Amino acid sequence: MNVQIGKHVVGDEHGCFVSLEPSATYRNFDEAKSMIDAVSNSGAHAIKFQTFLPGDVERIIEDRGIKVKFGTTKGEKQESVFDALKRRELEKKEWEDLVNYSKEKNLGFITAPYFIETVDFVSKIRVDALKISKGDINNVLLIDEVAKTKLPVILDARERLDEIDQAIKICQKNNNNQIIILHCPSGYPAKNSGINLRAIEFIKNKYGFPVGFADHSEGQLMNFAAIGFGATMIEKTITFDKHVEQVEHLMSLEIKELNDFVNNVRKIDEAKGTPEILQVSRVEENARRSFIAKKGIKKGENISLDCIDFKRPGNAGISCAEGFKILNYKAKNDIKKNTFIKWDMLE
Repeated sequence: MNVQIGKHVVGDEHGCFVSLEPSATYRNFDEAKSMIDAVSNSGAHAIKFQTFLPGDVERIIEDRGIKVKFGTTKGEKQESVFDALKRRELEKKEWEDLVNYSKEKNLGFITAPYFIETVDFVSKIRVDALKISKGDINNVLLIDEVAKTKLPVILDARERLDEIDQAIKICQKNNNNQIIILHCPSGYPAKNSGINLRAIEFIKNKYGFPVGFADHSEGQLMNFAAIGFGATMIEKTITFDKHVEQVEHLMSLEIKELNDFVNNVRKIDEAKGTPEILQVSRVEENARRSFIAKKGIKKGENISLDCIDFKRPGNAGISCAEGFKILNYKAKNDIKKNTFIKWDMLE
């Protein structure tokens, strides 16, 4: 099954869709816009945000004392979830400008809305896909509203399968089968032992929808491995500076790394190829071998293992593929040592 996001298609028959995310790492509109420039220059397909409008964070969080732990270059730290989300709030006009600017840059625009009114707003400003974040995968009314837009729906698959099942049913009830499921490890950053790349294959086989990988690990490596496990979409966070001591910066790619990252994904796309290659010989005749006389063979002598050897190329005499057959023959005439043996020499 294929899903179209903006001008590009997510699916097995297409190159891996790359979505880069500055959701947690910009601090104002200008930085968000600069991130769009960087993502466009990298050759990625889309940019992904979380749409927070002024006052949204107060609506989401009652207890401002809730902390999130995260890694930094100086060790583990923690900060208020309220503060981490509050940095992401922008005015409606600013969000609209970001969407329009992304389109000018030929980028798809993906966003995670957190309220029903936000779903209506972002659909009107023509975003290209909507994501249901990990905390809302059981938010049936929000999912229902998202599905009704008929925009592609990206599901964060960190919750139990029964809640993924339910989210899919809600989308399908609204005649929306444009679904992508993202395998997303937990942690800021995720530990290698918690990435569980084999889950990608399982999700793909169970649901049949395109499956992606939302990376929470440091560096680039796990994204490339995820493609090998069947991911057809990559979501990776980005930052201006991974040394910033706030959540998600350490696990993000810096702007200077984006071009190499996308180019490496393209190299993997090119290298994936097709299993049909197994139906075609890739061995040159010069690498194969033919039978030669290991010693002088007398007229009437049975051809045996003692009197034959194998020598390149494979088309200079009887092919070694005929090994079982040649042992049933005798020499028609004397055959000199080191002579390539041909069928007209045998009877």
